[in-house]
Amino acid sequence: MKKTHRILAFVITFIVLASSLTASVSAREFAPDIDISNPGFQTQYAYSENDISWLRKLVIKEDMLTAGGIVTENTLYPVTDYPYITDAPHFMAEVNECIKTYTLDENSQRAAYLYLLEQVGALTIISEPNVSDRTKADWLREQGIIITAEEQNDPEKILMISALYAMMKNDLYYVYKGEHLTIPAGTPLEEALVIYLSSLSGQNSALTAFIKRFFGNDNGLTFNDYVYYTSLMALFTSGYVSATEVTTITRNEVYKRVAVMTIRNYGLAIDSQKASYEEIQQKYLTAMLGTHYKLSLDPEAIIRAQINRSIPYYILQSMAYQDAKITISQSKYSYNECFDIVLKKTDRFKLDNEFYSDVHEYNVYLDHSRTEISINPTPVSASSIITLNGQPIFGSQYNKISIKNVEHQVLNIVCRYTANGNTATSTYKLNIYQGVTPGPDSNLTGIIQTIVNNSNGGNGGSGGSGGSGGAGGNVTFTLPQGSVNLPGLNLTGPHLFGNILSLNEKGQLVDQNGNIVSQATYETLPEGYKYVLAENGIIQVVPISNLTTTSEADSFFDDSPEGQKRKVTLGVSTALCVLLLVALAVTLILIKKKKKVNGKTPDSVTKARKAKEKAKKAKLEAKAQKRK
Repeated sequence: MKKTHRILAFVITFIVLASSLTASVSAREFAPDIDISNPGFQTQYAYSENDISWLRKLVIKEDMLTAGGIVTENTLYPVTDYPYITDAPHFMAEVNECIKTYTLDENSQRAAYLYLLEQVGALTIISEPNVSDRTKADWLREQGIIITAEEQNDPEKILMISALYAMMKNDLYYVYKGEHLTIPAGTPLEEALVIYLSSLSGQNSALTAFIKRFFGNDNGLTFNDYVYYTSLMALFTSGYVSATEVTTITRNEVYKRVAVMTIRNYGLAIDSQKASYEEIQQKYLTAMLGTHYKLSLDPEAIIRAQINRSIPYYILQSMAYQDAKITISQSKYSYNECFDIVLKKTDRFKLDNEFYSDVHEYNVYLDHSRTEISINPTPVSASSIITLNGQPIFGSQYNKISIKNVEHQVLNIVCRYTANGNTATSTYKLNIYQGVTPGPDSNLTGIIQTIVNNSNGGNGGSGGSGGSGGAGGNVTFTLPQGSVNLPGLNLTGPHLFGNILSLNEKGQLVDQNGNIVSQATYETLPEGYKYVLAENGIIQVVPISNLTTTSEADSFFDDSPEGQKRKVTLGVSTALCVLLLVALAVTLILIKKKKKVNGKTPDSVTKARKAKEKAKKAKLEAKAQKRK
């Protein structure tokens, strides 16, 4: 085999292998390992203060007795005079705030800060155009955070203030962990931010291991250290920093490469060695605005728009064309007219069919005719008192509510918060429209849902006529002594964290000691967790983002954003494996010079040729001998 062929085969194989390994390595997350799908309050407009009497979330399920019904929430259709999430002035203010946030200073750490904050979901709520930096700092001081006058005027400290404000104000720790995080009064700004991030990420063991590997220890990290090491590790695993550079690269160079990585990930070309600061700054702004608004933006157009102070207009133009193929001329339409076109001709600013804390009326269409539904209202404050049509119900738990057999009925949920003699009240109106066909029979065979009143607190009790059934802290499912079919079970509660149940060989639900269980009590799960039935028959509580306990079939048919992402990853991995097999086949073909020629291998051809030559020589020798 020729040497060039060997080299070519080796290179092809190496490229495919390297691509496979790079894809898997870069997919690892070294920033805080939390789900960023729910960044906090969902509101129609931006507010400087969240109303303490709001509901944070409202879930309605019409069927809690079937496996499908348990995991299916009824859609809430918001009813409001202005069914959009923003208006023209607020959109302009938001874009201008983003421009300020995404504009890099030379040798700035801002790119690295934003990279980290993006991982914790703060980026989506960091922009509150109506709230000044001073107001944010003052609010944090009220929470006991120490912020000096110098910090309040430092651009990088202002970003820290905005990040901590966004996370604490929206109580991200509660959203992700299901409980509240208290930072001791008197904690300095940087330390408070490190505490919050570390708590969200569970101390981030991957980051700790990285620091110990290359630097020896991770004691006493400041926020700047946290940002630096997180960014350095992301660059290292993505190939932007080599192993020999890890301990010698300067911090400013790390921040520059984070910006370059962001630019390239967005899809813009840039030469990291030759790019000027101005080019990095402009392309970074383009990449971040494009990412924020899910648009393909042109850096040159951003420059022109920035000179004319018309970036909000340019973004609206891009939305109109990329979403609906509508061309809007700046010479023909004003900014407000441009916004109105995008508002009406695209889906950019429409309210989603879901719950918003500041929208107080919803239409709910039941799939089937029902005599009862389950409602789970989660208040902003655990101290709030919640009533439904005047009857007390529990917050943050499912309440079984009796409903009438009429086409349309109204349920009014009132949430009241009282402190220091002052009461704040929010009322949410639910227009319930009955379904026509009867509901399906339970496919959780023999399981009967019952409600157990919680005597240890809560804000409600047994409902009376025209309102709710009693609701409490635990939902008990009574199971028959026999075979129980529980495939794909996804219930609501953390009780099984310490009491794992399983199915025996007869399909019966048993405890850890093998005893048959006739009742199983499930408390409300914190948001982001679910029950799953693993292949080994163990029912477990897992994070929704943790797919290790679900089957491949379930993962494949999962249409969630995470499921789509897994499909793409699976497709890429499959393609790489195919390429690898092709490369190996090419290698084998090129190596195998012992290819058959006319049914014979090269070795057999050589032997035959030598035998023929030998016979010819012997014949010649025989003739010569005969002549003699």
